Amino acid sequence: MEFATHAPIDWNVLELPVSVTFPDGTTQEVGNKKALLRDDNFTQLGFVSKSYEVVQNSVLKGLINPLVSEGLLEIKNTGWIKGGRLVFIQAQMAQEFTIAGETHQGMLTLLNSHDGSTQLSAGVTDVRVICQNTFAMAYSEMSTRLQHKLGVNERALGITETLDYVNTRMKMFQDAAETLSSTKATTAQVERVFRAAYGKKQDEKVRNWDELWALYRNGRGNEGVTLWDCVNAITEFNTHKSRKTPEARFSYSNFGSGATIARRAIDAALELAAV
Repeated sequence: MEFATHAPIDWNVLELPVSVTFPDGTTQEVGNKKALLRDDNFTQLGFVSKSYEVVQNSVLKGLINPLVSEGLLEIKNTGWIKGGRLVFIQAQMAQEFTIAGETHQGMLTLLNSHDGSTQLSAGVTDVRVICQNTFAMAYSEMSTRLQHKLGVNERALGITETLDYVNTRMKMFQDAAETLSSTKATTAQVERVFRAAYGKKQDEKVRNWDELWALYRNGRGNEGVTLWDCVNAITEFNTHKSRKTPEARFSYSNFGSGATIARRAIDAALELAAV
């Protein structure tokens, strides 16, 4: 099977013992540590405890291959960050959702690390077909998170039940978006959502304030009227303007603080819509 990708993850991880060399030339193994290296170019990924169980990239692919083969999911992006310390797969659902008059598709994101920095995780990204803008669940909000302890590969098989998971998340997002798209926003409410998204108090300045307002009024698909336009302004800034390179913007909006900012935005907007 071919994966549509800009950064292939067709390599796996070597687990090697760690040793120290003393001044007299003798060596001694560090008993509770092992080194993880890529098996294609031997890049050092990290040092972890010997109890750390690696989930290989081939296993990550295998978690969603059956659904891809059935035509229920389509691989859209695979890659690695930080030399391979973080790897991810994004697979888009075949089913489309109509939200606020726009076509959306749910995308499952699988995130794994080879340096002990994150757990094996699964989350949902919504893709606006109109502009390929995304709304990502922050890593901290991902519902499925598995520690790299003994047996993690067996527990990971549960992630193959992904279709219902993505459907459920997209239905929740659809309901939220419909509420926000039918709720007109005042100037004060837009400012409140912007500040809440970036964790700012009432009297604190939000960086890129003018750009956010411009996207609220004239962003892709926006009219500057509803709370939905407000949320879309923030996600569009994250995915199109927040960083200099596409790779940096992808990392920021899906796995970095941009994902948290997007989540805060929709939570703040829903809180206002409920008042």
